[in-house]
Formats: sequence, structure tokens, C-alpha cells
Amino acid sequence: MDEVLTLEELAAFLKVSETTAYALVRGGELPGRKVGREWRFLKARVVDWLMQAGQEEQMTQGTVQRDEQGGEYKLEDGQEYVALWLPMTREEKAAQLARAEREGVNVSELVAAYLRDWAAAR
Repeated sequence: MDEVLTLEELAAFLKVSETTAYALVRGGELPGRKVGREWRFLKARVVDWLMQAGQEEQMTQGTVQRDEQGGEYKLEDGQEYVALWLPMTREEKAAQLARAEREGVNVSELVAAYLRDWAAAR
């Protein structure tokens, strides 16, 4: 069974004031449940919430991540870049890979055509 925290214990765990913890809860940012008149929190879910926030922060700072196909990508200044830091999203990359497989062509040729179109549009 997961450890259950009160609002006071949550604030102590997060090392913030009770007011700050309550504001996070009321704002819907932090997972919790009201039991009667009191708030309760599963410590494991709070830890997951903290970890998720850290991952989102890393992604916005240009940290390299792995995509579903095993390639690398990063988000930088609101732009998504994939392998070789091409200006395409992971969805666009997946579409190019699927097209190459479907049509039996070299994915490099498709990516090169994509880049020519991208450069021409700029």
C-alpha cells in the first residue's frame, strides 16, 4: 500500500509552505483527493509528478531524448529537431519512415526531398 500524506506532510515532503502546497493542489497541478474536509496524497503519485515536471523541463532546455523508433530528438526554442537535427517533428519522421517502407525506397531520399521542400518554403 502506498504511503498517504496529509497537506502538512506534503508541504514538508516538498519543502514548501503549506500555502504553496495548497495553491498547487487547488490549481490542479498536484494530484490529490479530498477525503471529507481534508486533502490526502499518495506519496508515489507526488514523486511521479515531480519526475514528470523534471522531464518536461529537460525537454524544453534542449536535452536529447529517444523517440519511438530509437532515434534522437530534442526541443529547442519551441522547435522540434530529430536525428541530425533536422527541422521536422517526430510525427513527420515517423510518416517518412512509414512511406519509405511502404514504397520500398531509401528513407534518405525522402528526407532529402523533405529538406528541399522545407528550404524552398523559407
